[in-house]
Amino acid sequence: MSRLFRYIKNDDVVKSFGELKTTVLKERPVVIARHGDYTLFLKLISDDTLGITVENTYRHQIVQDRSYDITATPNEIVSRGVRHACQKMAELSDADVNRMRLQIWKWYLQEWQHSIAGAKGIIEKELSWDDDTKSDLDEKMDMESFLHGDYQNLGNTLGLIEKYLADDDKHREKFKKFAIEDIMEMTSEDTKDRSLLEAETKRQQEGMKKHTYRFTVSVEATDKEHARQALLSYLAGDERIRVQK
Repeated sequence: MSRLFRYIKNDDVVKSFGELKTTVLKERPVVIARHGDYTLFLKLISDDTLGITVENTYRHQIVQDRSYDITATPNEIVSRGVRHACQKMAELSDADVNRMRLQIWKWYLQEWQHSIAGAKGIIEKELSWDDDTKSDLDEKMDMESFLHGDYQNLGNTLGLIEKYLADDDKHREKFKKFAIEDIMEMTSEDTKDRSLLEAETKRQQEGMKKHTYRFTVSVEATDKEHARQALLSYLAGDERIRVQK
């Protein structure tokens, strides 16, 4: 869900360190990139040594910390280290997103169990696999449809978070912020796909529309009638007639 926001390119980290080590870096680290709750910092360790640190800024935890002596390390090695750090942030951020989304789905599953009769038997059926099983439209909504439909209903999901995290102010606000961003991204993609499908369906139903085009053509002739005959000859395929473009 979350995206990478880059402020300093991989190949420019050493250059930026040289420009900032006597000014900004003496006071604070500089952000190289962000991804979700994770931030990649450029730090000053000494005049010849830079630090690359991945930090979870929400938990205030350092996840990865490396240093490079720029007098002994090629710029390509530093650039590769920055790229790997960004990949690490992406992996960690995706894992956090999946973990939070799964937690909300667990709460929905709890609600789903309460909404149906004979929950135990239906859950066992949902968790089993049978290639020959055919969907029965008359049955109670299945687990997947329940989760997908209700999770993307922002009001329902925020209400569920309020219910299960009523006494946890810190995590309640974090989950609400996450749900809003996640659902908005999901529904925007659904809307985009639906619009493209509708446009393609409409195009196929209506067929290719015909348009009228007007062109200006110059023809050398002795009089108007001669010009008209020359133009007709061109339209009939006479390559001796030239069109002004």
